[in-house]
Amino acid sequence: MADEILSQEEIDALLRGIEEGEVETEKAEAPSGVRSYDFTSQEKIVRGKMPSLDIINERLARNFRIALSADLRKIVEVVNVNVNITKFYDFLRSVPFPSSLNIIKLEPLRGFSLVVFDAPMIFTLVEFYFGGSGKGYYKPEGREFTPIEQRIINKVTMMFLESMEEAWKPIFPVKPQYIRSEMNPQFVTIVTPVDVVIEVEFKLEIETRECKIMVCIPYSSVEPIKEKLYSAFLADRDDIDLKWVSRLKVQLKETPVQIEAVLGKAKIDFKTLIELKVGDVIALEKRVDEEMEVLVEGVKKFRGKLGTYKGSYAIKISGEA
Repeated sequence: MADEILSQEEIDALLRGIEEGEVETEKAEAPSGVRSYDFTSQEKIVRGKMPSLDIINERLARNFRIALSADLRKIVEVVNVNVNITKFYDFLRSVPFPSSLNIIKLEPLRGFSLVVFDAPMIFTLVEFYFGGSGKGYYKPEGREFTPIEQRIINKVTMMFLESMEEAWKPIFPVKPQYIRSEMNPQFVTIVTPVDVVIEVEFKLEIETRECKIMVCIPYSSVEPIKEKLYSAFLADRDDIDLKWVSRLKVQLKETPVQIEAVLGKAKIDFKTLIELKVGDVIALEKRVDEEMEVLVEGVKKFRGKLGTYKGSYAIKISGEA
């Protein structure tokens, strides 16, 4: 059957009917894939990795490993496992229960942060501190930490904060302050659930035991110094080669430098200059008993007085310039 083609008059009549509502049409559907957007809950856009923060975490792991190994007299390994940008409620969901959630403040940064020790770490430390072999069985569920366990938690937390202060020093000096400890995540709402936080995870191994440490820092706290965290590596004093520094000092001490003693200066006109002859006297601006300038490589460094020493002219240093 051949397709029927409308004439121009029929097309015009159809358009008039649509405009006047005489001809019913299908309602336009909303474009697919479109969803409402709430500007009040806009997430922060965090760009790329933070090289300086990675360096801080590596130094923190090293410092805490050294401190804890010396205190326990055991072989301890602390490894920076992961750095993740997430929402606060997602972080809380990842925290194992029970755990020790320690609220801290990183002065002068605003807001509060969290240092989380999981239950296996707490019970392992208690066992090792009291002479255990680390092979004992424990059941963490169903009870709170005892006063003895709380003492160990506080001791290790302060040790961790000292390591954190030293790790942050080359990038941005902070003074971590311990606030309190909690077991219930509902009592550690340091930011709103939808706020963006930086989650840092460390794996701690003590002989055969494997434990977890988590650090949560609100992104709003480090936002004022984000350029420092995104910047490249900054060397600090712990990474200096002391042997190289010693050799450099020896070479610098043997470097020859030129020293000049300025007797005085005078200004004359060009006519006097071209008429100078042997025997003429030029009066300087300084008297005989005045101190002279001593220059080191052309830079005024000392003051001194003219004299003789072992038959040669000499300068006696009287002070700095």
